[in-house]
Amino acid sequence: MFKKFVLTVSLGAMLASLTTSTLSAHAIYPNGDPDPRHDTAIVAPYGSVTYRPILFSANDEGLVSVTGDGSSMLDVAVYDERGNLIIHYAGYSPYVSFRPYWVQGMTIKVRNLGGVSNTFSMQTN
Repeated sequence: MFKKFVLTVSLGAMLASLTTSTLSAHAIYPNGDPDPRHDTAIVAPYGSVTYRPILFSANDEGLVSVTGDGSSMLDVAVYDERGNLIIHYAGYSPYVSFRPYWVQGMTIKVRNLGGVSNTFSMQTN
């Protein structure tokens, strides 16, 4: 009985620490709610940062702008709710636009194409 209790508490603590580290990668509204539309982050060499899901409206132009620090090229990719690649572009400060066919949560992935860390800011509409 005691072993089950210790195992349950250990598993709960591990899940809590994983959730905390995942949420800390996103910007925060003043009231404490996560704001995935604006963020500043550091991406490791050849690493990536993923934002999901970010809701976009049907028939409105979706915009994603990434501004890097210039130390390496970045690739920004947008995926629909089914995981299909919608658009991507690489550059030192890549910018993409697209039109969703319906209201849906899109996943945005920023990849570092270089061998040094890059501090970037990401904005969407």
